[in-house]
Amino acid sequence: MRKKLLIVLIVVQAVFALGQNKLDAAGKKQGYWVKTDPKTNKKIYEGTFKDDKPQGVFKYYYPDTDSLRTTMNFKNDGKIAYATMYHLNGKLQAKGKYIGEQKDSVWNYYDETAKILSYETYKEGKKNGKSVVYFWSGNISEEKNYKLGLLDGPFKQYYDDKKIKGEGAYNNDQFIGKCSFYYPNGVAVATGVYEKGGIKKGVWLYKTIENKVESREVWVNGKQLKEKEAQEFIKKNKIEDTTEKTGGTTKQNQVKKNNSPGTTKSKSKDQNDEQ
Repeated sequence: MRKKLLIVLIVVQAVFALGQNKLDAAGKKQGYWVKTDPKTNKKIYEGTFKDDKPQGVFKYYYPDTDSLRTTMNFKNDGKIAYATMYHLNGKLQAKGKYIGEQKDSVWNYYDETAKILSYETYKEGKKNGKSVVYFWSGNISEEKNYKLGLLDGPFKQYYDDKKIKGEGAYNNDQFIGKCSFYYPNGVAVATGVYEKGGIKKGVWLYKTIENKVESREVWVNGKQLKEKEAQEFIKKNKIEDTTEKTGGTTKQNQVKKNNSPGTTKSKSKDQNDEQ
């Protein structure tokens, strides 16, 4: 009986193999295809073609394993695809949509325990619209907006207890308008205004965590004024001089950009694209 079953299984496999990986007279892929690694004989992908165009669900595998890496559900003769990606441990890694070979609409990303890491919106393969990054706790870490790949619009940064860490806006990938950055207790560590081009403008204040003014910058036409010029600018424009006095001497601004959160823009780590 076992021998007969083995023979039937071999015959079925042979028939199945003959029915796959076919090219028509024009050299176009037709029907069910399986691509394997010639060294390991492990599957690279499997799916169905019609006139060389993918149809329905395709499965892609991690190299040298039987572990599923990605499923792609192709629609409209392969022009649109809905992707679901997995970590090597089988947990969900990402979900999203492709138009052609470019990301489109909302994409969600997850860590190796399937907790949400971030979501992004795309248009023509570029970030476009709202982007949100999450803490491991599930609370929001950062909210930003993009316009065809460039930061554009309001942003907010948070501490894990939901208190605001920073807020302001971008235009053409550069800070614009009023921006403020805060200590965990809510005191503004740095506050000021950016003009077009991401250039500081007017008076910038820097405070200690105890809410005392630590230093001050005055910017005019993209240049930081020296102390005497800064005092004249403040007096001329009738701005309250909040600079602290120490031993009868005006405290000069010694705060460098890299000592204040948000005064320089840092790049975030790119999400892995498993496609």
